[in-house]
Amino acid sequence: MIKSGVLLGAGAGACWGLVFLIPLVLSGFSPLEIASGRFLVYGSVSLLLLLPFLPRMARGLGIRDIGFLLALGASGNVLFYVFLASSIQKVGVAPAALVIGLVPVLVTILGRNDQGTVPLPQLVLPLAMLVVGMVCITVDTLQVAGSTANTLLDAILGLLFAAGALVSWSFYAVFNARALKANTVVSSQQWAYLTGMASGFWALVLALVIWGFQSPSTAGSTAGGETLDWQMFWLVSLGIGLVGSVLANGLWNGASRRLPMTLTAQVFAFEPLFALIYGFVFEARLPRPLEMAAVLLLISAMLWTVQKHSVAGKRERQQKQALTSPAS
Repeated sequence: MIKSGVLLGAGAGACWGLVFLIPLVLSGFSPLEIASGRFLVYGSVSLLLLLPFLPRMARGLGIRDIGFLLALGASGNVLFYVFLASSIQKVGVAPAALVIGLVPVLVTILGRNDQGTVPLPQLVLPLAMLVVGMVCITVDTLQVAGSTANTLLDAILGLLFAAGALVSWSFYAVFNARALKANTVVSSQQWAYLTGMASGFWALVLALVIWGFQSPSTAGSTAGGETLDWQMFWLVSLGIGLVGSVLANGLWNGASRRLPMTLTAQVFAFEPLFALIYGFVFEARLPRPLEMAAVLLLISAMLWTVQKHSVAGKRERQQKQALTSPAS
């Protein structure tokens, strides 16, 4: 169960890591435009895939469930990606990815009382390693801002945007996992599609606000007057909507159903790890010393926590076996 959950989480992380490159590939577009394009695709595809099952599921979903899905779509998808894209366009992939790597800290704290979790005191050291990694990347980002064309203000704003993404996704991860474990009406994949439809609703609202108030003379160009490549925009949005949303969220929901909350938090670290790999390849450079230190701390903390959960799970199974074994 744990092994399959970790593998599903790794697959989701590999898909999600790609979304970190999109703000650089579509650098002429604003974070709001990029987020609306991605989630319009996700919402549309989710609706098409879910159409055959909607009548049956509608009977099992109440107003509270719909409101909950809308909240998840806003926090964990649209708002998260607006913050993330803003951060990446300010400071690049590596700093944003490593700040997002702190998701395990927040999720572990928020979900510490959920069933199957390892007691928080046992996770103090790996969580402390993640915090030290965060300090490393903050120092590195501010140092780079002082030695390049990037301003110190851009660096600070970029880190603040990344912190906003961190908070929004942490709340999403906790409440989404709880909902999946409590809901027996829909499958993990169907829940991903329902979340996609909710995200598509917010993306449509966002698109109407963005493009509805633009004049025809400025709708196809950047602030500097450069012509925008809308064909590239929609091709990239289609690709990332399918891979980074439909596929990734389905894999993640499968992992969330199989893993205890504190381990789900650590498995999320696959996303920033893959994002870092993709980012360094895209920028054609090796990590700087403080970036490398942060990466090593992130990997070590994740492996340490997985090991703790494996030991705890084995001990729990042995205790259950002892209780159910017939007395001799």
